[in-house]
Amino acid sequence: MRSKLELPQLSLKERDRRWSMVREEMKRNGLDAILLCGLPCSWDFNIANARFLTQIGGNAEFNYVVFPLEGEVTSFVLMPTFLEYWSKAQDWVKDIRARKGTWADGIVSRLKELGLEKKRIGVDGLATALDADGWFPYSVYQRILELMPGATFVNLNDLLERVRMVKSPEEIDNLERAAAVGDRMLEAIRTTAKPGVKESEVYGKVMEVMLANGGEEPTLFLWSSDAHPLPHPFRLATMRPLSKGDLIICEMHPKYGGYFTHVERTFSLGEPEDGYLKIYDGCLAAYNRGMEMFLPGGKISEAMGAIKAMIQSRGLAICETGIHGHGLSSLDYPRYRHHAPKADDKALQLIGDEFKPGMVFAFNIDLVNPGWRNGETGCVFAETVLVTEGKPKRLHSFPTNFQIIGK
Repeated sequence: MRSKLELPQLSLKERDRRWSMVREEMKRNGLDAILLCGLPCSWDFNIANARFLTQIGGNAEFNYVVFPLEGEVTSFVLMPTFLEYWSKAQDWVKDIRARKGTWADGIVSRLKELGLEKKRIGVDGLATALDADGWFPYSVYQRILELMPGATFVNLNDLLERVRMVKSPEEIDNLERAAAVGDRMLEAIRTTAKPGVKESEVYGKVMEVMLANGGEEPTLFLWSSDAHPLPHPFRLATMRPLSKGDLIICEMHPKYGGYFTHVERTFSLGEPEDGYLKIYDGCLAAYNRGMEMFLPGGKISEAMGAIKAMIQSRGLAICETGIHGHGLSSLDYPRYRHHAPKADDKALQLIGDEFKPGMVFAFNIDLVNPGWRNGETGCVFAETVLVTEGKPKRLHSFPTNFQIIGK
């Protein structure tokens, strides 16, 4: 077997930057170690923190990480057959172990090797402002507590998510590559979709393009096609042949090296009804207003308030509209969504009401017209945005206009 797998890898300099930042936060919080629960759930949202510190993740891998304040970092993966591959897929972590017995057995064994039986350990994956349910399995956590009665375990409370919020140049490079993959995916819809072609054929071609251009599974790709689709895409394509007059609305989170971007577009097979054009014009007006206000030092709440006012001034209503951070997962910080205000009020209090250079987020605008077709259908639009020292930068290059196929 070759000595190195040709997968996207970040530098040791980037590893040292991350480990140093996290260990400074650990010192401030009086933590001797942190325990990261990396589960392949929610399109890999729940493995993002573990992957951030190890580069181990993707293709539904598990990754529990013991990250000490001092000493070697240890990653636990699911199967012993994967150990050799992970040693060649990354060079950040040397101590990679397979689950033996239960997850708790292996984790506690390593914690004891490090002499942490009576120390203070931060735990990732418990309920926080970003995820009110958490994802750390109850049985694993309870068993760890039973096996380590002298240690103190505390909730990390989104410590890693806050560290991950501002992206480094290497991370931005991966996000730009992911955006380029997304542009190719949208182009595949434009060139493949036509009357008589099955929805599933178009969907399959898009996935082929993603994987053939370095994209990674699992990823989110929502799709809906109908003469008058509901105003948010569904999860699955059907075997139905497309018809003239159909709309296609889609939401994609193309991923490269673990990094997600987010793009949405509305397509029409033939000339769309005027009602759709009006809604889509409102999407673009709201987008342009946001791009005027996503400036370093600007208030997130003020920008989002101005966007909502722009939408309402056109007599339109929100299905989904807001921003949410993107990187190794979706729905990261910064986060402010008009369709989920209670959850995101807490998020804003935690991270501060300010745009900062290096923030990357999805800006999605899914709208309806309450006065047209009872507001039961609409258009979608989204871009991935990078906050810079100057004007914000869109990471995708696919045209923003309503996509009319066969015009």
